[in-house]
Amino acid sequence: MNFIKIKKFFLLILSVPVFILIANLLISFTNQPDIKNLNIPDMTDFSFNTTSIDESSKNIKTTPDFEYKLIGYRSGNIDSSVILKKGNKEFVVAKGEKLEGVYELVEVTKDEIVFRNQEKLYKIENLVGINLWNLIVNIKFFLLHYYQ
Repeated sequence: MNFIKIKKFFLLILSVPVFILIANLLISFTNQPDIKNLNIPDMTDFSFNTTSIDESSKNIKTTPDFEYKLIGYRSGNIDSSVILKKGNKEFVVAKGEKLEGVYELVEVTKDEIVFRNQEKLYKIENLVGINLWNLIVNIKFFLLHYYQ
């Protein structure tokens, strides 16, 4: 008889989760999803206002002033190029090429660098190496006079 009581006790313990799961299943059958209507606009009804684009293009400035610093150059009869710096960016431009698609390198000499933007010419005085060259000349001059 003891075995029958243990058997009924285990069946009672196992039947409780079964009844809970059956109840959840029946509740899920009765629940229906709440479908809401979404109002999505028609994609073919768009119109573009072109006047705002024209007004904004008038506010755009043309090319800014030439604000590049010359930090190196190579001058020759055939090939010439310069190294320019603006902010923390450095640019290498060969003769005939455009700097950032705007300024064309026209001429490179030991005295000046010439760029062109349409009809405007921008000239940069070439000071690269002048301070070093002056220092070398002064040292040479000093040594020549000191050892004479």
